[in-house]
This record gives sequence, structure tokens and C-alpha cells, in this order.
Amino acid sequence: MAKIVVTFNGLVQQELTITKSRLTIGRRPSNDVVIDHLTVSGQHAAIDTSSNGSFVLDLGSTNGTMVNGQPVKKHLLQHDDIIDIGKYKLRFQVEKDTQGKVTQSVSPTAQVAAGVAASVAAPAAANMPAKVKVLTGANAGKELVLSKPVTTIGSPSVQVVAITRQDKNYFIAHVEGTTKPKLNDVVIESKPVQLKNNDVIELNSAKLQFMG
Repeated sequence: MAKIVVTFNGLVQQELTITKSRLTIGRRPSNDVVIDHLTVSGQHAAIDTSSNGSFVLDLGSTNGTMVNGQPVKKHLLQHDDIIDIGKYKLRFQVEKDTQGKVTQSVSPTAQVAAGVAASVAAPAAANMPAKVKVLTGANAGKELVLSKPVTTIGSPSVQVVAITRQDKNYFIAHVEGTTKPKLNDVVIESKPVQLKNNDVIELNSAKLQFMG
């Protein structure tokens, strides 16, 4: 379970646990998170939550939506991301007892290609995990161990895939970005596809090899 903490000028205004697939944010009273301020549109943004994680979407607002200081149209949220809605800040937090179900960010050491950031969820079962190896670019040879239930790889708002671990099997799906990645020269859709040893993933102009 995750929650949103709404602050204004550093003071907490409200907290709301995300318990539904879509949570709307805006000035109208019908929204789940009501922010009564002129800088906020009637229906400003939404947070959509599914098995792939929680995404913030701008709903055509007048002043736009930002995450960590960057304007976004759709963004996969990570633990402690800051969403700017007008003059208000909304902090996305993963509650400790359920972090295994919602992804949270890790340090940049998990970067696997230029502009490619990795984020992971809570620890999975203790058996030998698979890996993803960078084949091209300045980071060629680097490896990312898929030791978590969900690993997201990519550049937010550009191209992101999620690799999900289920027992000893791994599945990949496209979760963000207008340009779709490829698996063995075949476009990856939002529907999960099972990975096999030595599969080649094309993501953000980089080639990655699945080893598992």
C-alpha cells in the first residue's frame, strides 16, 4: 500500500492512502485529493495504480504537473517522489509493511546505460536471481541482478520496462513511453512476455541481455 502526503509551504495539509486504481487530484470537490487553489485545475492530475506500479498522469491541466522538478505527462512513481501540483507538493510514499508490492527507488549504481535508471521493489525469495547485462555503449559489460520482485529499467517519461519475477520465471512488459522497446527484434507490449536465457532487450538505444 502507498500513500500521498500533501504539503503547502512545508506544512502537511493531508495524507491519503491509495486504495483504488485511480485517484484524482484537483480543485473540484469531486476529486479524491481536493486542493482549493487557483494554481490547480478543476481536475488537474490522477494517480493510476496497477500491478505495474503507480503512475501520475497530467489531465491537461493549465499549469502542468511536475515530478522532482521535471514536467511530466505520465510518470512511474518511486518511493519519496515529489509531485508538484500548483503551489502544493505531494510526496509519494510506500508504506513499510507493503513495500514488496510497490516499487521504490534505489541508488544510481543500478544504472545500466546512459539515461537508463533502474528501480526495484522489496527482496524476493532467496534463490539465485537472473541478471541483465549491458551489451552496448559506455556501460557495456555492466550487470544488474534481478533479485527483487519487480525491477523497472528505463528513462522516466521516455521508455520504461518492468521485469517481474514469479518463482523462477521472469516476465517483461512495457510500462511507460511512446516508443516501445523490443525483445529479440519484436516490439514489447504492455502484456507481460516471459524471458528466456540470452534474450536481447532493446531499450533507449541500448541492448541488454537477459541471463537466467
